[in-house]
Amino acid sequence: MNEKNTEDHYLSLKDILSESLLRDLVLFTFLFLLIITQTWDNILLLLFPLITFAFSLFFRIICSNKKRIEFQNSLVIYNPLGLERKNANRLFFSSLFQLILIFWLGAESLYNPHLVEGYYPYFTGIFIFSYTFGFFWIFIDLWKYSRLEILTKHLKDEITQYDDSQFSNDLRNVISFLKLKNFKIFSFAVFIIFIILNIINVIILLLLNYDSIGILLFLPGSQIMTLSFMFYGFLVISPTLTAILLILNYMATNNFSREKLDSIIEPLPRNMQIKIIENLKALNSKIKEQLKSE
Repeated sequence: MNEKNTEDHYLSLKDILSESLLRDLVLFTFLFLLIITQTWDNILLLLFPLITFAFSLFFRIICSNKKRIEFQNSLVIYNPLGLERKNANRLFFSSLFQLILIFWLGAESLYNPHLVEGYYPYFTGIFIFSYTFGFFWIFIDLWKYSRLEILTKHLKDEITQYDDSQFSNDLRNVISFLKLKNFKIFSFAVFIIFIILNIINVIILLLLNYDSIGILLFLPGSQIMTLSFMFYGFLVISPTLTAILLILNYMATNNFSREKLDSIIEPLPRNMQIKIIENLKALNSKIKEQLKSE
């Protein structure tokens, strides 16, 4: 048993920092500083990649430190938010793409200002698409990875090294997962919001050709770009919906049947049964209380 995990459930800053996390921070910060040097007066556009990157960091921290708060040689696969590594990579890619678009717009306003007026509708269309798609992307295969699964001795012998991408693919050992009905609801909600926001963005781009009312964005090259007030909605809606659905997914994955658990571990030796129960209790306080009350 991992003595550190039984006595201290808090991670220090040194524990949280990992090579992949530092890599993401360095690359994102470098591109962000390049944009800052272009002297943007309005930070509205910069908020989009910052929010996307914050979600990416959230998943990266969970992915990098999941093993450190579990027992050594754990017999439990626990992914209440899907495959965190994939989610982090997808959101990180989206945030970098947004930064590149902003840097490109700023550079064009400085060196080719006569092209900005003709290109900025395409910029806003691609920019909003990349932002909303990042949050839609992480829900595409959420059902496949969101699970609480017990690894029996036979399966454990087949898996030489525990990794989030390795699964037994044996539904008999899955005691909790995102139900297909809920997955369809989650996917449908995210997809509809994704489509609606991008359709609204296209309509707004067409209307702005005839209406100059909106958010005035002063580009580094002194040009003025008009954005719709709906940009504030674009900024908030996708991450808010994502946070709500991830919380619901977390709650659904933590609810499991004790009868199903007993049927899985009953054929196993007593010491392995105890180890599995202790592994489950170490995951979070809700599961611990559920095991005590049943």
